[in-house]
Amino acid sequence: MLRRVARWGAVVVAATLMMVFAQSGSNNPDIFNGSTQDRVDALAKIQPGLGTIMIEYGDRITNTYYAAQGGNWGLAQYQLHEATEIQEVGEITRPEHAEMLKAVEHSYLDPLNERIMAMDWPGFQQAFDTMVTQGCNACHAATGHSYIEYKLPPQPAESYLNFDLSTQPTQP
Repeated sequence: MLRRVARWGAVVVAATLMMVFAQSGSNNPDIFNGSTQDRVDALAKIQPGLGTIMIEYGDRITNTYYAAQGGNWGLAQYQLHEATEIQEVGEITRPEHAEMLKAVEHSYLDPLNERIMAMDWPGFQQAFDTMVTQGCNACHAATGHSYIEYKLPPQPAESYLNFDLSTQPTQP
């Protein structure tokens, strides 16, 4: 009987110690408990890297292309806007890349937006090709990721969208 009590006592002590260490915040970050700084640090640690962000970015850019090609200029404008917004997440969560990302936006996404606003498919296609070669793929190579090369997929990223719906972009 005494052995059983001692064993349960050891289990209770171990469980108590585990709970104390788990709530300390230093070994197990918790966004709901601990000091404000501990909570902020825990949130910072789980922010997506550029690799994760670029998956959505690539999908949005691909959809922008197919929407413009199909004459759905409103959708092209929306997809490009969303690509820019996800890029801004990268600028905030990975500030060491912010300057380069902003340069890509101004050098390549802004001209795409101008072609969308003009509903100019030939101009859009030329600006898109320039963005892919001189923007996306050159940026990957410059940052040591030359093994990542964007190429336009044979179909849009989201097949459930109507890319052939004839729309106009909205004015900014």
